[in-house]
Amino acid sequence: MTTPFTPASHETEAWAGLKQLGDTAVSTGGLQALLQMFISVVTSAEEVARVSEEAGHPDSMTTQVIAEWVSTQYVPDMQAQLQGSREP
Repeated sequence: MTTPFTPASHETEAWAGLKQLGDTAVSTGGLQALLQMFISVVTSAEEVARVSEEAGHPDSMTTQVIAEWVSTQYVPDMQAQLQGSREP
């Protein structure tokens, strides 16, 4: 019997933000906007992980660092960009 995975609160918050951002992307630009967002977050998260590693953070912190970056920087910045693209 396997134990179900229970995400940490910072992971749950990051996923909620990404879901909301994805919903906004789809309503703004359809599937293409959603796919662009996905590629952007993966590419940017790799960079955040690299910088975290170079800063000497232990590997065990990588998920937390990425989740906090998603919640505090990526999602708010992308929401602002998407909302700006809605304005005439």
